[in-house]
Amino acid sequence: MKIKSRVWIENDGKTFLGFGRILLLKKVEETSSINAAAKAMNMSYKKAWKLMNDMNDISKEPILIKNIGGKNGGGTTLTPYGKALIEQFETINNNCMAYLESEFKKLEL
Repeated sequence: MKIKSRVWIENDGKTFLGFGRILLLKKVEETSSINAAAKAMNMSYKKAWKLMNDMNDISKEPILIKNIGGKNGGGTTLTPYGKALIEQFETINNNCMAYLESEFKKLEL
């Protein structure tokens, strides 16, 4: 048997960060593109764009820097704050799972 859990962060009932959003941010960082990140996750560009905008709207600081396309093309990069959010969320998630696993081992199943 194995214990499972999902962690997410909300603000006024609206999801700010969760596993899927963190994965999307990591893909954006990897590809420098919301479109490429969405494709890599089998997600529509429209949904990815909405998730990114929702996060930016809730966030106290910008998470992404969007460069408009043109002769040299556009692109999207994570801000230092966006990168820090990934690290902080993963730390919280890992600590939560470690705690749950230690408590699960105490059960007599």
